[in-house]
Amino acid sequence: MPPTVPSIDFKPFLHGSAGDRQRIASEIDEALGSVGFIQLHNHGIEQHKVDDCFQWSKRLFALSEAGKGSIRPSSPSRNRGYSGIGNEKVRDRMCMKESFNCGNPKDLERDNSWPTEELLPGFRHFTEDFYQDCAQLIDQLLQCLSLALNLSPKDSLGQYHASSLFDLSFIHYPTVSLPSGGLTRNPAHSDFGTLTLLFQDEVGGLEVADTSSTNSEISGRVERSGSFVHVDPKPGTILVNVGYLLMRWSNGHWKDTVHRVSEPPHWKDQGSADAIPERYSIAYFSAPDPATVVEALPCCCGDQAPNRWKSVNAGDYLRRKRAALYAQEA
Repeated sequence: MPPTVPSIDFKPFLHGSAGDRQRIASEIDEALGSVGFIQLHNHGIEQHKVDDCFQWSKRLFALSEAGKGSIRPSSPSRNRGYSGIGNEKVRDRMCMKESFNCGNPKDLERDNSWPTEELLPGFRHFTEDFYQDCAQLIDQLLQCLSLALNLSPKDSLGQYHASSLFDLSFIHYPTVSLPSGGLTRNPAHSDFGTLTLLFQDEVGGLEVADTSSTNSEISGRVERSGSFVHVDPKPGTILVNVGYLLMRWSNGHWKDTVHRVSEPPHWKDQGSADAIPERYSIAYFSAPDPATVVEALPCCCGDQAPNRWKSVNAGDYLRRKRAALYAQEA
């Protein structure tokens, strides 16, 4: 049976008893171990802020080419600022999207490229505030996962994310004609870091791999041999998924399930019969502090579950992956 992304109410963890918190931690642990994704509702981020964020995203991508060009990063691998269509590649295939990425202003390695107040007044203030809301939710989810594994405070996952050097990404997939054989707007991939938060508009198009349909965990092989299931957007929810480093930390206990963006299943009902409607999404990528050495947690390995991976430095790994993802722009 194809996977179903579980829907989980986070309110009991945020405001409930110790028993409530343990119950929700167990539910999320099971979901991330089987599917690698959850639909989270009552997550604490106010809906009007999410709605406003999508409106700001639309204003940003409506800027002129000169305006967007003024906020490009100094180098693509720095990945802060505007990135045009075709700049991001997965296995040498262009991603049919444009994006704007920003991060913690305390990140000395990758500084932000903001539009001026004259170009987009109020954008920076709103975005920095929304970034902090997402950082708070990531911290709460790490508390939840630490509780699921019965980690002591000194071993909790949150301590390895103290600097909050995360990435907030506004993403726009423009309207495009449907080629023969279908369309992949963003080829199959898994995320790099710890946890990803994804806010979707109503258009849809996200697909999650059915892990029972393939024996491979490698994105390219999964795309060739596996099957994918559409994940319809649900108003008021955030899609949360596991990244590669969290999978390694858990020794494979939590799955960094491969996913992609293709044409939405009901796109003909949303506009022209020969064009895929534009899509907006907002992604928040969390990752460990750069000095963190990621290795299997003792509670996730043993005689019955030998360590599957060697230790890896989080900062080195992420720099390599970002450099491979972003191509030099003309």
